[in-house]
Amino acid sequence: MSAPDLDSDVARRLIGAWRYAGTTVDGAPRADRTNPRGIIIYDRSGHMAVQIMPGREQARTAPPSAFICYFGTWSLDERAGTVTHHREGDLRTDGEIDAVRKYEFVGDRLILRPVDRAQEIMWERIR
Repeated sequence: MSAPDLDSDVARRLIGAWRYAGTTVDGAPRADRTNPRGIIIYDRSGHMAVQIMPGREQARTAPPSAFICYFGTWSLDERAGTVTHHREGDLRTDGEIDAVRKYEFVGDRLILRPVDRAQEIMWERIR
């Protein structure tokens, strides 16, 4: 897998670290997560990693499904308006290998939307 075109405006905007800001499903906040924390990182070499976990107070008793942790490479399809996370390692054994997400930038926020469901995963740029 080759690195994304780093001269692309979208690639330049994606590269960096983003703090998890929440998830909505069908427009409503995701109800199965309490005070989650997370980070997603896209680097210049085309690698990425994401971690989302329950808040410390819930982490000890949370089911494994409450933890999202994977890494791999990323690629862009600007014509389709998507970024794909090519997962090389994933805490979950049932996770998709190539996770295709529509992307949107709103101010200092990145919104990722799975192409197959009404979900928004929101991230805030870490400065």
